Amino acid sequence: MDGPALRLLGGFALTDARGRTLGAPGRKARNLLACVALHAPRPLSRERLADLLWEDGADGRTRHSLRQCLMDVRRLGAQAGGDLIRTERETVSLALPVARVDALEVERLARDGTADALRAAARLCGGALLPGAEIGTDGFDSWLAGERARFARLASGVFARLTALCESLEDWDGAAATAERWLAHDPACEEAHRSLMRAHAQAGRRSDAIRQYQACSAAVRRCLDAEPEEETLALLRSIRDGPAAAPSAMPARTPATLRQPEPGAVPGEGSGRPSLAVLPFVALGGPAEGAAEGGAERGGIADGLAHDILARLSRLRPLFVIAHGSSFRFRGARTDPCTVGRALGVRYLVTGTLRTHGGRLRVTVELADAATGGAVWGDALESRLDGLFAMQDDLTARIVTALEAEIEAAEVRRALTRPPASLDAWGAYHRGLWHMFRFTRDDNETARRFFLQALRLDPLCARAHAGLSFTHFQDAFLHHAGDRGGEADRAYRFAEQSVALDERDPTAHWVLGRALWLLERQDDAVEELGVAVDLNPNFALGHYTIAFVQAQGGDARAAIDAADLAQRLSPLDPLLFGMLGSKALALLRLEDYAQAAAWAERAARRPNAHVHIQAIAAFCDALAGRHDAARAYARRIGEAAPGYRCGDFIAAFRTLRPPVTDLIRRIGPEIGLPP
Repeated sequence: MDGPALRLLGGFALTDARGRTLGAPGRKARNLLACVALHAPRPLSRERLADLLWEDGADGRTRHSLRQCLMDVRRLGAQAGGDLIRTERETVSLALPVARVDALEVERLARDGTADALRAAARLCGGALLPGAEIGTDGFDSWLAGERARFARLASGVFARLTALCESLEDWDGAAATAERWLAHDPACEEAHRSLMRAHAQAGRRSDAIRQYQACSAAVRRCLDAEPEEETLALLRSIRDGPAAAPSAMPARTPATLRQPEPGAVPGEGSGRPSLAVLPFVALGGPAEGAAEGGAERGGIADGLAHDILARLSRLRPLFVIAHGSSFRFRGARTDPCTVGRALGVRYLVTGTLRTHGGRLRVTVELADAATGGAVWGDALESRLDGLFAMQDDLTARIVTALEAEIEAAEVRRALTRPPASLDAWGAYHRGLWHMFRFTRDDNETARRFFLQALRLDPLCARAHAGLSFTHFQDAFLHHAGDRGGEADRAYRFAEQSVALDERDPTAHWVLGRALWLLERQDDAVEELGVAVDLNPNFALGHYTIAFVQAQGGDARAAIDAADLAQRLSPLDPLLFGMLGSKALALLRLEDYAQAAAWAERAARRPNAHVHIQAIAAFCDALAGRHDAARAYARRIGEAAPGYRCGDFIAAFRTLRPPVTDLIRRIGPEIGLPP
C-alpha cells in the first residue's frame, strides 16, 4: 500500500491507501489542503493560510476557524490511513510524498523531461486545477487564478514537448493523439492545431489536415476574436498545394526560440533567436609584429581571437552562431554585409581588425546589422602584447560580454519598432525586457503581459518564464503587491520552470537564485548564482546578484569584489545602479561610510534607480555626515513613494541584520524617514 493520494487536476479527490475515494470534506478543508500541497515542499505559515481562506485573517474568530479546519484535515487523514499535513506552532506543511499528489508529480515529471516522464505527465494532465473551488475572497481566488494559469502553462509545455518528441521519431499517430489531448486542454492553441495538421498530413490524411485548419480557424475566432497566424496559413498552403504522396517533405515543428536560420533568407526577418556569424579578423599592415608575438594573419592573433570569440559566443544560449567553416569562407572577400548576411542567413555579423605598434595590440570590433549593413556597435580595445595567451583571453572575454549586451539591446530595439500583435515569441520577450528594467509598477505589469504573450506563442521559451519570475520578484521586492509571500512563491515557481526548460541557460539559474533569496534561503541562492556564473563566467548579472546577496548578510568584501567584476564586465548595464548600490551597502556594513556614500550617490544617479537605491544613498550620506544630501534623497523618496519608511527598506532587504538594521532605524528619522 502506498498511502493516501490527492488529486487536484480535473477536480478534488482524496483516495485512501487501498485506492478508495473518500467523501469530499468541506470546501475550506479542501482548499486548505490544496494550498498546503501546492506550496510543498516549503511550509506555509498559519498567517498566510488565514489570509488566503478568510477575509479577515487577523481576528480571533478566524484563528479559531483555522484550528477547526486543520482538525478536519487531520480527521480526513485518519480516514485515509496516513497523515496529510504536519503542523507546527507557526506553520503547516504537506506530509504526503510528491508522487501522491498529481499536480506535484506533473511538475516533477516535467522537470525530468525524459520521454517516459513526459508521457506519464501527460496522462496526469486531466483538466484544470481545482475547477469550481472559488470561495469569493480576493486572496484565495486570486491565488487560485495564478496557480491555475501556472498549471495550464505547465500542461501546455508537457504536451508541446511530447508532440515534438513524437514528430522527431516520425510517430505521426502518437503526435496526433497527443495534439488532440493538447487541444482538449487548450482549444485555441494554434501550435497544437498545427501539430495535428502536420501529423495528419505526414500520415497521408490531407483532407483531415485541411479540416483541422478549419477547426483551428473557428476556435481562434470564437475564443480570441482573431484570425489564424501566418505560420498556420503557410502550413495550410504547404499541405493543400504540396504533392499528396510526399508528406515527408513537410518540416516537423521546432520551438520558435530554437529555429535556425536558412541560408539565403533575408537577414533579420522571421522568428527565433538571433543568428550571427563571426568573420575572419584582419591584421592591418601585414603580419603582427614578430613571429614570437603573434605570427602572421593566418594562424596568428587575428585568427585565434576570432576563433575564441566564436567559441564563447556559441556557449550563449539565445544565440545561433554559424560555424567557422562557413563564416571563414569569406576571408579577404570585399563583400558588403548584406550579401554575406544573405549567404549565411544571419541577422548580425561580427568583424574586426588588428594593428600592432610599439608592443601594444589595438583591436577594433564591429557588430553590423546584416539586413541594412549598418553598424549596431563598435569599439576599440588595447592590450600589451607580452603574455600573449592571457592577453588574448582577456580581450575575448571583454569583446564577448560587450557583444552579448549589444545584441540584447538591438533585439529590444527591434521589438520596439514592431506592432505588439505582430511579435513572435522572441520579440515579445524582448519587448517585455524593455519594460521590466524600468522598475515601475505599470511597466512591470506591461512586461508580464509581453512575457505571457511569448509563452502563448512558444510554451517552451525558458527566457519568458525567467522574465515572469523577475516580474514577480519585482512585485515582492518593490512592494508593488501586498502579498509578498505569494509573489515570492510565484517568482520561485516560474524560475524553476525556466531551469527545467533550459538548465544550461545562466539567466534561468540567475532568476532562481534571486527567488531563493526572496525566500530567505541565502546559502541556496549563492549556490544557484554560482551555477549561473559557472555556465558563463562573463555573466555580469550573475556576479551582480552575488554581490547583492552577499552585501546584506554574507561576506561584505566578497560582495565588493563581485560588484566590481560585474561593473567591469557590463559598464552600461541597465542594472548598473544595483551593482553600485550593492557595493555601497557592503561598504556601509564595513563602516566605511565616506566610500559608501560616494558609491551610493553614483547608484542613485543612474537611470531607473528605484526607491530602495535612493534610500541606500540617503542612509549612507547621513552616516557620512552629509545630512543635507541625505535629506534631499529622503524628500525625493517621499515624492516617489509617499509613506515610505525605514521599515519598508528593511522588509525589502530581509537578510540585513543588526547592527545595520538598528543603525538604519536610528538614522532614518534624523533625515525625514520615519522608522
